[in-house]
Amino acid sequence: MDLWVHIALFILLAVPIVVLGAFYNEQDDRAALASLPRRLGVFVFSCALLTAVMLFCEHTFAAVS
Repeated sequence: MDLWVHIALFILLAVPIVVLGAFYNEQDDRAALASLPRRLGVFVFSCALLTAVMLFCEHTFAAVS
């Protein structure tokens, strides 16, 4: 249950970051709106990949028996 709350909060905070980045980067608003799904997917996937690498490193190197 707690995991879903954290995922929802992450998405809630990720959307404004991606929206602002898209509108600052694109000249045309339509192009910015069209790029939002791809940008959000890349952002979420990149964060998930970074999380997986960090958890792997923590499990491998920082584990205390």
